[in-house]
Amino acid sequence: MTIRKRSAVMGFIVALLLILYGAAKYNSSYLVEYVVERTLIQKAPAGTDPAEIQEKLQELLAAAPDRPARLEMLFRISGYLEKVQELSPQALKELLEAESTDVFIR
Repeated sequence: MTIRKRSAVMGFIVALLLILYGAAKYNSSYLVEYVVERTLIQKAPAGTDPAEIQEKLQELLAAAPDRPARLEMLFRISGYLEKVQELSPQALKELLEAESTDVFIR
């Protein structure tokens, strides 16, 4: 293989890696959102409707002004969920309210 072919292959590999990195960075917030949503549903009190949790989480995230703020909110919720085995009905309600999220999670 000539140096020109090797350079072309290396350029292609680098371009492919950059595309994969960009796609992963762009979709990482969606992955975090999915994991937080599933964890909320799993740790919710028995009898809680998963569709209601999804709806309230979407409302909470819609209140975020931009994507970094949304991701920060998801990380705070995730950090809180790591500390509890099961959410009480009151804790779930407070966790999914936009006004009390910052106060509740700290």
